[in-house]
Amino acid sequence: MLMLLIALAVFISLAGEVAYGLYKEKYEVRWVRPEVSEHRALMRQLGRLR
Repeated sequence: MLMLLIALAVFISLAGEVAYGLYKEKYEVRWVRPEVSEHRALMRQLGRLR
C-alpha cells in the first residue's frame, strides 16, 4: 500500500511539473514581442532551444 501511495505521489508531482511548464510557457509568450517569439519558434524548430 505504501508503494502505491509513493507511486501516486510521484505521478501527481510529474503531472504538476508538466502542467506548470505548459502554463509558464504560454504566459511568457503573451508578454514577449512578436519578433522575439517568432525567433524563439524558429530556433526551437532547429533544435537549439527546448
